Amino acid sequence: EGPSRPILEYIDLVCGDDEEPSTYHSDIVFPKMPKRQGDFLHFLNVKKVKTDTESNNRNKNHCGLCESNFEYIEQPVIEEKPSCSSKEEIDNLVLPDCWNEKQAFMFTEQYKWLEIKEGKLGCKDCSTVRHLGSKAEKHVHVSKEWIAYLITPNGSNKTTRQASLRKKIREHDVSKAHGKIQDLLKESVNDSISNLVHKQNNKNIDATVKVFNTVYSLVKHNRPLSDIEGAIELQEKNGEVNCLNTRYSATRIAEHIAKEMKMKIFKNIIEENAKICIIIDDASTVSKKSTLVIYLQCTVQSAPAPVMLFVALKELVSTTAECIFNTLLSTLNDCGFTNEYLKANLIAFCSDGANTMLGRKSGVATKLLESFPEIIIWNCLNHRLQLSLDDSISEIKQVNHFKIFLDKIYSIYHQSNRNQKKLLETVAKDLEVEIVKIGRVMGPRWAACRLQAATAVWHAYPVLYMHFSHSCSGLAKRLANINFLQDLALMIDILEEFSLLSTALQSRSTNIQKAQKFIKHTIRALENLKIGTGKHESQIEGLIKSDKFKGIPFNKSNKFNALPRSMLLENVIRHMNLRLLSDRNHDESIFNYFDLLEPSTWPYEEITSPWIAGEKKLFHLCEILKYEIDLNDFREFVNNNIKSNNVSIPASIQKAKKI
Repeated sequence: EGPSRPILEYIDLVCGDDEEPSTYHSDIVFPKMPKRQGDFLHFLNVKKVKTDTESNNRNKNHCGLCESNFEYIEQPVIEEKPSCSSKEEIDNLVLPDCWNEKQAFMFTEQYKWLEIKEGKLGCKDCSTVRHLGSKAEKHVHVSKEWIAYLITPNGSNKTTRQASLRKKIREHDVSKAHGKIQDLLKESVNDSISNLVHKQNNKNIDATVKVFNTVYSLVKHNRPLSDIEGAIELQEKNGEVNCLNTRYSATRIAEHIAKEMKMKIFKNIIEENAKICIIIDDASTVSKKSTLVIYLQCTVQSAPAPVMLFVALKELVSTTAECIFNTLLSTLNDCGFTNEYLKANLIAFCSDGANTMLGRKSGVATKLLESFPEIIIWNCLNHRLQLSLDDSISEIKQVNHFKIFLDKIYSIYHQSNRNQKKLLETVAKDLEVEIVKIGRVMGPRWAACRLQAATAVWHAYPVLYMHFSHSCSGLAKRLANINFLQDLALMIDILEEFSLLSTALQSRSTNIQKAQKFIKHTIRALENLKIGTGKHESQIEGLIKSDKFKGIPFNKSNKFNALPRSMLLENVIRHMNLRLLSDRNHDESIFNYFDLLEPSTWPYEEITSPWIAGEKKLFHLCEILKYEIDLNDFREFVNNNIKSNNVSIPASIQKAKKI
């Protein structure tokens, strides 16, 4: 008695058309197949059905086998033969080389989403939807290979290649991304296309708004963007949002919010036709790449004082003036500030004193003047301050032993933790911290105003001598020289004046007029110091006689000559006058024009009504500010200040003062 028809179909599907099945009954019931193909029917999740033999004769054994051995035979769910149209469709397909028509038909019927194109497999559902949208999650992505019909078998023989395809089909069928695609398709069946799109868009917008608010809150409170994962997870548990929650997406969202906010601010500035000032500086990144930092200062109606805004941080291809100039203009144009707007509203350009920025022949400032001839080129006052002191020190031929001493302290305590520990055992904690922080006081740029370094040595002078007398005899001899103590006192007096001026210049309320006054006050203070003695210099004799300094054998050594006091102060005063009180494009009379807006500087004994001389200066002031001050407002402003000090300021005068 031969095998039943269902069993023959099963053997034909597993073995293929080119293999002859064995006629032995044991092979029919338990067909010989590779181990991986033995789980074929279990992989397909088929149901168990009873055979015709079992239903007709329940009590008989078949070929000596017990009834329990033949109780159930697994068979595919699909038992009907394909229709003519289905057969024709499969016959026209190019199948994978390891499949026949029956296998292709069985798999496509078992997995309705499976399609075959040019011998490769794909997922028609995934290719239809393509993206998860608001259902996207971390590490859940739709397979590009299944979308593009690029799934091919792996292996060197037919059996291995068949198993490879079965595994890939199964993995895709149970994947999380494919399940979400199925959910989206089920939702689309219940709603019409228009309603579905509208509903999905609303869900996406609501989820996006919540995520954007979360990211904005993190950035506003200076929280790391890695916190976005926990914040979104909490909202998901509350059922409020379901979307991506990685810090990478949060970073892009934060950048997008910042860009939109910045462009909105710039748009308001342009609409108000506000006057602007450009401030730039070059900097280096951690990877040693040159960058250009661009800021913009402007006057807007909503702010009582000028507003400083960050524009961009641009990487420079080169540090030439041409490259910096082109990068600056292209960045401003990208922000909406056209060349026509800059010609009408750009008032000033400010930078440090580097030759690339303010070079007389080919600097960035020179190129800006060629395009915008009416702007004011202004060197940073604090940079000028540092450079004036540095140049004054460098012009003195005598060796600056104070600078050498501080450099040695820097090298000793910055290179050895052991030396720092010994210093801590000798010096008080607060002084130890200041001494460890000592840098090159007379170095370039900002190091010249390291007042705290000099005062740290001044306060710890006796303790440092005792410490160095046991470890560094050369430094101890330098401290025992009275000329060194005098130089230290002189430098502290000078640095105190510079520190006071530097702090005043950094104030937001400081304008050009106030800065001019502060600088003149500092110059007068240095002139008085040149004539007399400073606060710390006058304390030297008393300190030497005090109990704190009695352990130091002070002497005057020809090896350590004192700094030429009067020459040093003359150089400082001269360089401050050269650098700070003149501008290469505008003489000092520019400040006389600005004085028109400050009644405290007016020569009241020369003022008549109307003030003809003041009105002539007013015309030049309007050209500098690129803003028309109403003449009647100016006359009213002058008359009111002549009669009384507490008067209201006209609107055009107020705006000019803000500019």
